Amino acid sequence: MGRHPDSAHHQVLVRALGIASATGERARPVHLLAALSATSGPISEALWPPGGGPLFGHVDEAADRGGGSSYLLAQTQQAAHLLASGRGESPRPEHLLLAALDQAEPQAMASLRRVGIDPNGVRSAALHILGAPADLPPIPMPALAPAGTMDRPALPVGELDPAAWAALSWRQEHLALRRLRSAGRYHALCHLESRACSLIATKRGLDDDQRHSLLWHHLDRVEQLVAQAHPELIDDRSARTLSPTTSFPIARIVTARAHPWRRWRRRWLGFTVGWGTWFSNRRVEMRDRWFRLLTVVDYRGAPQP
Repeated sequence: MGRHPDSAHHQVLVRALGIASATGERARPVHLLAALSATSGPISEALWPPGGGPLFGHVDEAADRGGGSSYLLAQTQQAAHLLASGRGESPRPEHLLLAALDQAEPQAMASLRRVGIDPNGVRSAALHILGAPADLPPIPMPALAPAGTMDRPALPVGELDPAAWAALSWRQEHLALRRLRSAGRYHALCHLESRACSLIATKRGLDDDQRHSLLWHHLDRVEQLVAQAHPELIDDRSARTLSPTTSFPIARIVTARAHPWRRWRRRWLGFTVGWGTWFSNRRVEMRDRWFRLLTVVDYRGAPQP
């Protein structure tokens, strides 16, 4: 029995992540093409260089390794899914191939041409495998992840909305650094500044690229200023990231699959599951509200864009 099409689609993506991980990178369209070249059948034949050998020599060794995905590969995947759903089909490797070719990411296209592969010829083969018309126009690409999210770089400061960045720069100069006494207050400060950044972006009617880039640059500057004034709060910051949600123990889920007759005895414990998270979230909300009230005087006169 052959593999289900969805399984082949999944295996290609896993292989692409492994190839990227072996090179110490996040998976991009070029790694997806390398993974597709390692499959069997017409796709592999279309992606086999005229001089022989796979696009990446270490494809087999990297097949079972994990790795991270890039925002570019996320766009490729989404385009392939939209193509498949539009044709009433399950996602298959050939959908991924056509999406990667129509995405035309410069590094991926350069890698094909470097080994003597014509992207147009591969596209014709992909259309034939799909049973699509030979003159099918390039498929539309979904929007990229917003700048400043995933691994997509934030917009440079010079490209940020001037009024919004001016308002955030004023806040940076008036940070309530004297109010910081603990890691909890540092977290509260970050939440406060994130909220202020979101409100400023909303008032300015900014798009997601601007919104997330403003947040990225602003919080980066906040961290630098806090590190200068209270280095003890930054050195161990990564270890304290989970502290707001782990301050209270979470009740364990009790099951009795091996002893069904015991379920009625333990069913009453089920309602306690999640109490720790609920109380911890309420605690964080109260802490943030108190810190916001405490710092009202520090931000008095803040410009409103």
